Amino acid sequence: MGFTNKANSKNSILIQSTDKNVSEAALTQSAKIISNRLKDFSSEKFKLTVMPEKNQIEVVFTDNRDLKVDEKLLTQKGNIGFYTTFNRKSLSELLKGDNHLFSLLNSSNTNDIGAKIDCCSVSEITKMNNYLQSLEQNPVCKFVWSQPSESSEVCLYALRLEAKGALLSGTDIESMKSGQEKGSKIQYVGINFKKPAITLWANITKQNIGNPIAIVLDNTVLSAPIIRSVIEGGKCSITGNFTQTEVKLIAALGNNGELPITFNVLK
Repeated sequence: MGFTNKANSKNSILIQSTDKNVSEAALTQSAKIISNRLKDFSSEKFKLTVMPEKNQIEVVFTDNRDLKVDEKLLTQKGNIGFYTTFNRKSLSELLKGDNHLFSLLNSSNTNDIGAKIDCCSVSEITKMNNYLQSLEQNPVCKFVWSQPSESSEVCLYALRLEAKGALLSGTDIESMKSGQEKGSKIQYVGINFKKPAITLWANITKQNIGNPIAIVLDNTVLSAPIIRSVIEGGKCSITGNFTQTEVKLIAALGNNGELPITFNVLK
């Protein structure tokens, strides 16, 4: 990823909307979301400038820094969803017994119950995506990948689509907070749902005891825990092989809503 301001090449990011007919209101709303994300993520100072005539936003930081995470805060949509999933057995039935998909993967997963369909190396994603696109589109299923693991593997999930898409979405979330479990190095993101969603979340967990619920951010599965009991009180948490930076990033994205328009970093 690159940035254009050569004079401040180590501490600035310039992004531009890739959407057509971008309104000044949408650009201003995006700038507010981005600003709140940056403030949630870090106390470090920055200056944000909106350039509506170019559909651009520039952020200049006070110190030289690694801009890799900041670019995600500026450009990720922040779309969050909670989904039930197909397992290998039910996906095979949906595909009417066509198991070619499983043969293309590593076949390391022999569990027909869990959410994970199977895994492959990061280098094989393009080949896998080409095959997935060749499948007949099914309105009740959507394929998404996990984040790469330490072994450079990614795992495939098949989400069950409800009438509205997800069971719950980012608009149902009141707040998200990152932290570390006491007595361990496990990083987590705690989620509190808004009052109207508390009963809905309890009913979802009640109906899915023994089944996984996938938590998805921008078409990437963050976690897919199996529901062990009814969860009341409108809370849940995301755990996994996350770093402190990653959980802070997830919380900052989830706390501030979805960007109304799409941005790319200019080079």
